[in-house]
Amino acid sequence: MSKQQGSASGVQSTDAFEWEVYHNSETNIFELSKKLPDDLVASLAREVILRVASRAVVAESAARPVSQEELLAFSTALASDIPKSAAQIIATERAAGRPAEDIYVNYLAPAARQLGDMWKSDQITFAQVTVGSGRIFAIMRSMRHMFETSARPDEPAVIFASVPGETHTLGVRMAADFFRNDGWNISLLVGLSHEDLLAEIAEISSRTVGLSFSGEHSLEALSQLIVALHICAPHLSIVICGQDVEEFRPILELMGVDGIAVTMEEAKAHFIRLSEAES
Repeated sequence: MSKQQGSASGVQSTDAFEWEVYHNSETNIFELSKKLPDDLVASLAREVILRVASRAVVAESAARPVSQEELLAFSTALASDIPKSAAQIIATERAAGRPAEDIYVNYLAPAARQLGDMWKSDQITFAQVTVGSGRIFAIMRSMRHMFETSARPDEPAVIFASVPGETHTLGVRMAADFFRNDGWNISLLVGLSHEDLLAEIAEISSRTVGLSFSGEHSLEALSQLIVALHICAPHLSIVICGQDVEEFRPILELMGVDGIAVTMEEAKAHFIRLSEAES
């Protein structure tokens, strides 16, 4: 990526809003919504709103406070028929030098709360909140590089985790043993709830997580976990592993994961690639 300055404000292009990532993420989200049942789409919309609205972010005081009128305009744009309307507001704020953390605190989080309140009070439809939450998610994905605050571990490390609610954990345990014997630093997390798993992952110094997926019965839990990780831990690369992943590859690819593996050797190749990309 070019290091040239993108505006008179001195904001570097590496700190700029990435329109291509936004477009791809938004497209994938809406393609995904067509492939999933409405109840699962609703669950994912709630997950986005919950995570963005509640995520604790420490930001410096805004150089220019966001008015209620501006916030309402942004929330309205999120649910509008104009795909780039809300994203353009954020891109303009970035070009003017507003820090990414400030955008999160003063735009994304309150807008997510506002969308949630409007949904609960029937001021907006299911379709509108799906569009709005999807665009918040796409905006966050396009700003992923700005939220990468976790320190890099001293050596390559991978978190292996079973999807919440999954009782068949022999495969992920065997995979963890295989990689440990191969010299990898592995943290194994099994049998945890959605909230507990997110909390544990947040405490581990790793930039890659391998999620064990065992079939359709785990799809909802896996989908919610991926969405939550993209929001709560944007620095993490996500690899989905399991014998049944090929059947669900078209869906998993739309979720923005960094690798899909059927065998341990395929998983190893993904982990090596991601580790080398970080160095």
